Amino acid sequence: MNLENLPDQEKITAGFYYFLIPLALAFWIGWGIKFGTWWDIGLYAVLVVMLGFGLIGGFVYGRAK
Repeated sequence: MNLENLPDQEKITAGFYYFLIPLALAFWIGWGIKFGTWWDIGLYAVLVVMLGFGLIGGFVYGRAK
């Protein structure tokens, strides 16, 4: 598979990064429902990483031309 022939490769990459944002929110809600705690240091660390990668990666690859 030749990755150079993918249409709008930057948009596909940005989409995967932006997908981390709703995934982080779903993880947060699922964790809160399952374990009954909405803020925990481990949960906070996972959310910050997922949201950070989602926002920064989506912004960088979304603007790439």
